[in-house]
Amino acid sequence: MRVRSVTLHLMWNDDFSLVDQFLQRAEAASPLTIRVSVSPPPAREAERVITSLKERGVRYISAIHLYYDADEVYRYVSQYNVFASLSDVGEYIKFLQKIYAKGEVHLSRYVSLVLGGAVFNSPYFPASITTQRGVSISLLYPNDLEGIDDVDRVLKRGEEIGRQIASSLGVEFLGVDGSLSPWGEESVAKAVERLFQTRLGEPGSHHAIRRLNKAIESARVRKVGFNEVMLPLAEDEELKRLVRAGALGLDKFVSYTSVCIPGLDMAPIRVRDWGALKKVLYDLAAIAEAKGRPVGVRIFPVDLEEYDVEGFGATPSLRL
Repeated sequence: MRVRSVTLHLMWNDDFSLVDQFLQRAEAASPLTIRVSVSPPPAREAERVITSLKERGVRYISAIHLYYDADEVYRYVSQYNVFASLSDVGEYIKFLQKIYAKGEVHLSRYVSLVLGGAVFNSPYFPASITTQRGVSISLLYPNDLEGIDDVDRVLKRGEEIGRQIASSLGVEFLGVDGSLSPWGEESVAKAVERLFQTRLGEPGSHHAIRRLNKAIESARVRKVGFNEVMLPLAEDEELKRLVRAGALGLDKFVSYTSVCIPGLDMAPIRVRDWGALKKVLYDLAAIAEAKGRPVGVRIFPVDLEEYDVEGFGATPSLRL
């Protein structure tokens, strides 16, 4: 098990002096990323808040959420690489069209479309909104799962690390987001096949994902955030291989959203018809409504067979 991310959650108008101490304490856990998330500041304060955190050395900042429109989100994301979210399908399409026209498709990784309501205080960016002070943590653990019961054991270890960091800072431990998420060859797709003898894309995939979700739900730890299987295409090398082999396509990623939080995340899509893409997003909104849980979406609109995603390499594009 590795710590995937440690996040300090603050109010936008807090004294940010705690950030310096947090960066040092979080580094001791050797996480893949160290993050700071602030409650959404008023538009007139956003630039000051973001700049203040940048000056303190924070690389991953979440701040711009929901009540900003596509043009505002583009301005902050393009200038500061800050993480942001939108809740309106039309505004998200407008953002995607803007970055596509400007040749800045890479900015899509910073912006999530959140459907079906908000998720609060998760370390997973950009689809989470901070509402209280404290520390949250996420884990990288697909390779640790030899059996379904290992989920509880791994999440308890992560909870201990999160509590120690929070205690050292004198703030509340908000919880561990137990979502099963990949990173390169540490693959959720491989974990599903190892645990259930089911290759994603085959019959039984929905059942396998749901069983993993139930194991996360029943883990006896303090949880926060999404706590579901995640299938970000660019971040999972086995998912990429399955797409290239024709075992997975856009329809299946959309379908899996019924049983996991981002069934369509970090996914390049060949967009020749923006109206068709909007309909896909409305399908996802319907799934979120029926499911009764939020769904996060991140799409790279491209006209390539493969798109090079920064940090994760060549990723096959899904076809509409």
